[in-house]
Amino acid sequence: MEFKYIAILVGLLLMVFLLYKEVGRTNRARLIWRILANIVAVGCFILLIVPIRYETHVKQNADEVILLTAGTNLDSVTNLKGKKYAFPSVNLKNTKATAINDLSYFLKSNPNVQKLNIYGYGLSAAELKNLKGYQITFHPSVNPGGIISANWPAKLKTSEPLQVQGTYQNSGSETVKLLFKGLGKAVDSIFIGAKSNKSFSFKTNPKQIGKAVYELIALQKNDTLAKEPVPVQVSDQTPMKVLILASFPDFEYKFLKNWLYENQYPLAFRSQISKNKFAFDFLNIDSINLNQINISSLKKFDILIIDEEELAAISPNERSSIALAVNNGMGLLIRVANTKALTSLSDKFGRFESPVLKGKPLNLIVIEDHHKFNPLPLEQAVFLRANQTDQPIVADASNKIVVNSSISGYGKVLVSTLSATYNWLLSGQKTDYATYWSKLLANAARKRNDVQSVNIIPQFPVIHQKMRIIADLAASDKIPALKMDSILLSPRQNMELPFQWDAFYWPEKSGWTNLEVNQAIEPIYIYKKTDWEALKNQQKLDGTHQFIKNLNTTETKNKLADTILEEEVSLWWFFAGFLLAAGFLWYESRILAF
Repeated sequence: MEFKYIAILVGLLLMVFLLYKEVGRTNRARLIWRILANIVAVGCFILLIVPIRYETHVKQNADEVILLTAGTNLDSVTNLKGKKYAFPSVNLKNTKATAINDLSYFLKSNPNVQKLNIYGYGLSAAELKNLKGYQITFHPSVNPGGIISANWPAKLKTSEPLQVQGTYQNSGSETVKLLFKGLGKAVDSIFIGAKSNKSFSFKTNPKQIGKAVYELIALQKNDTLAKEPVPVQVSDQTPMKVLILASFPDFEYKFLKNWLYENQYPLAFRSQISKNKFAFDFLNIDSINLNQINISSLKKFDILIIDEEELAAISPNERSSIALAVNNGMGLLIRVANTKALTSLSDKFGRFESPVLKGKPLNLIVIEDHHKFNPLPLEQAVFLRANQTDQPIVADASNKIVVNSSISGYGKVLVSTLSATYNWLLSGQKTDYATYWSKLLANAARKRNDVQSVNIIPQFPVIHQKMRIIADLAASDKIPALKMDSILLSPRQNMELPFQWDAFYWPEKSGWTNLEVNQAIEPIYIYKKTDWEALKNQQKLDGTHQFIKNLNTTETKNKLADTILEEEVSLWWFFAGFLLAAGFLWYESRILAF
């Protein structure tokens, strides 16, 4: 028997007993009032346990729903009329809403839904992909407080510094201290004033090799507001053999040659001084014959750096040798300065010219990990267009690409339009110069095993939530063996990029774990659900705003349908009735009976 029926039965028995006692009482004054008070008291008590529900009719679009996401202000949605749906992350309290675990499944199960009213911080990038073609109205919550953006290189070489950059949003009324801590000791800290945003940049040089977890800790007096993990992997610097072919030894080549030498890169440098006459430098490497570039000489190097003018000036046989070496795995970086391509190798990358902003420095960002450089004093006019199969590497603040890349066989071709990165060195920004060239060399150089790169989506993989593993391999004719926590995964091959494979996994534990790709170990850090909450919420806010801005849907006048909703009579009415009836009975028995 259901509980509500038991409650009603017990209540009726109690009412019969109380009425029997009232009728049998010697003092029969105000008997009718006492009987009515007992009936009201017991009836209201029962209705407090078993509330009254009723159906109401609301005129609304039959294809319109209200979607509550994390950060929803429940006071603003309590009185909304219409069907409400909510994700499990929403603390509903007393708000009535139907739970949704999977938005994609919900939309497929309800094909009549055409419009969504979204409240809260919005949706993740993966969830927004399901909303193309829908009409969206976004009611955002206020911006979250805490670290709302952060980036750092997940992998470092022993010679590279760890730089953690981001923004802290202090929405409180007191100052917050942001502390960067690593290996048990404080590295650096800043203070963020009340009701303000502040950018931060912490830098340290890791001494150990292997895995480490630094921390960003937000403190307010004696309270810890947040403690965010910053996982990093540090590995030995692998010697990378570099060949530079220059049409003219300009300042860019001069500073790059010195930097490569100082950082122990084996380097062969050839610059043209007249037709068929060259000057050579061999640094950290034995001298070899480079008068003619051929397959045999190129096999000795991991990456070739060449300007487009020199690439056009060498013989067709030399260009063919370079193209073949790239297809066999060598990296190629081409420096371009004009919008017109001079060779077939560089013609694969589209270019365009943009008006130069006089006196305005270039603000660059690494697209993959969102690393922001300090402003580069350079008036940039030539930019690159990306094709569907390209992988842009560096762009400016307005997303105009300055370094692009494309797979060619087993190798990779990079094109850069930046002509004077040495200006970073001249302005004292040695770290930016080192980071830029380290990333380009690592991106282009010959891979020493069959695993070229592994990417994880989302940026912060969370325990018990779906993560996507994307592996780029040197060979595309063999199914890779992917294992996570010793569990064999089932990879899918990308039909457009056959060297790329992906698989899905739901991590069981937080912290460091190992991903195996063809027996090569790739450490992956799994975050707790509470890690980086403010940043993820800010990303959802920004992503949802941008998605709606780019959304092209036409507003249609939908016919209003008579929607039946179930409402509940407020319990306060029954509580008030019970209180009045019980109060009368007490007053009558204590005061009026005498």
